Amino acid sequence: MKKEEFLQGLTEALTNEVPPEIVRENLRYYEDYIREEMGKGRSENEIMEELGSPRLIARTIIDTTPGSGSYIDRDNAAAGGFTGTDSRESYQQSGSVRHYDLNKWYWKLLALVILIAVITLILMIVGGILSLVIPMLPVIGMVLLIMWFVRGGSGPRK
Repeated sequence: MKKEEFLQGLTEALTNEVPPEIVRENLRYYEDYIREEMGKGRSENEIMEELGSPRLIARTIIDTTPGSGSYIDRDNAAAGGFTGTDSRESYQQSGSVRHYDLNKWYWKLLALVILIAVITLILMIVGGILSLVIPMLPVIGMVLLIMWFVRGGSGPRK
């Protein structure tokens, strides 16, 4: 893959997914990176191989850009899409995939509540089993005592 193909693929993958300034910023970064690496004596093919797929890089950029995902520029609002970068507005209604940040405090609280519920359920089950077994202990003890007397009341036979 050539430098131009890489940058074109990156542009196509980012367009309408993130704001135009993010597209320009990332294109500038990768152009500068490629130029610097070639200045160090590395070949274009070697650099392109190291970078990998522009679509994969674009996916990472899209996933890490707040409010991204089917972004449509305000100038293109007449085209019938959503406008702005508010996360509630920035997803198109047809077939979009939502990504949730599970590091938010409310997800952690939910995980804690679920953990407490599971521990409580386990304790209730163990308590229920013990409430059935404990009243039977005297009966089991009596049966063992009777068996001991029936065998002769001495220790183990040789």
